[in-house]
Amino acid sequence: MLALLALLQAGGTLTVADLAQRLAVDERTLRRYIEHLRDLDVPVETVRGRYGGYRLACHYRMPPLMLTDEEALAVVWALMLSSQSESGPAPLLAVQSALAKVRRVLPAAPARRIDAVIDTVDFTAARGENGESSSRPDDRADDCSAQILLVLAEAARDRRPVTFGYTVRQGQAAQRSVQPHGVVAHRGRLYLTGFDVARQALRTFRLDRINGLSLLEGTFAVPAGSDPVQQVIGPLSQAPWRHEVSFRIHADITHVRTRIPETLASVTPVPAGTETGDGWLRVFLRAERLEWVAGTLAMLDRPFVIESPPELHETVAALGHRLTAAAAARAGKHTAG
Repeated sequence: MLALLALLQAGGTLTVADLAQRLAVDERTLRRYIEHLRDLDVPVETVRGRYGGYRLACHYRMPPLMLTDEEALAVVWALMLSSQSESGPAPLLAVQSALAKVRRVLPAAPARRIDAVIDTVDFTAARGENGESSSRPDDRADDCSAQILLVLAEAARDRRPVTFGYTVRQGQAAQRSVQPHGVVAHRGRLYLTGFDVARQALRTFRLDRINGLSLLEGTFAVPAGSDPVQQVIGPLSQAPWRHEVSFRIHADITHVRTRIPETLASVTPVPAGTETGDGWLRVFLRAERLEWVAGTLAMLDRPFVIESPPELHETVAALGHRLTAAAAARAGKHTAG
């Protein structure tokens, strides 16, 4: 019956045969559905004649908008993106008015969750370091579970701790207990920011790597000055990294970003006329292991100058020696053969 009502709400007169085909039922069943709707005081009119069928009375006022949680989220998300980017064809006032109208006609349960999304989700700035839009999804964009977003948004708004399984980049899975501070949309991905209880530190999690999400009992207080957006895009987060790393590299920003995403490092052009000349960038990041930094520099395959820490010189040199030794051993094996 709900599917039938949705078809009738689209407007116009629909024939019995057309409705029965769309609903995959026989015409007798369809007429029984029509009578059920009339028993519920839905004014379904019968239109007789060659092009007759059924339609809703013109004066009928629609009930609360019948959208699933995912459908409601899709509509509201599109309006939020339009409002944030200000790039759509409609003026900002029209976008905000449409968002308010959709919110008012939603049933109570999905409305509470949609309100949480509106209240807690932040979008990163409209312009990125290289002058391109940072809010537009890129090639890395992927589908994220709407239900996970809805639950996390409510948890962040209501200050409810959560637990979930999380898969890290290396494919390893671990259980996390987190006090969620907010959700951030950044370059086509969604990120949860919060306080990792086990690690006693602020952490950022990609929503597409979260599974088995559940709410925990109790509430928590968010620290003063908490900024979810800065925690996602700012490499200088409050997480207790072991090493602060700074180096100059002769490359363009796009190439650097292939190995070091915006969430891990700041990249700024070195002013022209300095000791390194034009075309150089200064990269600053914080890292747990210098071996990872050395490997990243090797993969970038561009001239670089280490500024700090001094230990990074030794780590890079040690990696170079290992690579040279491995290449020499391989060459010697081929010569002996």
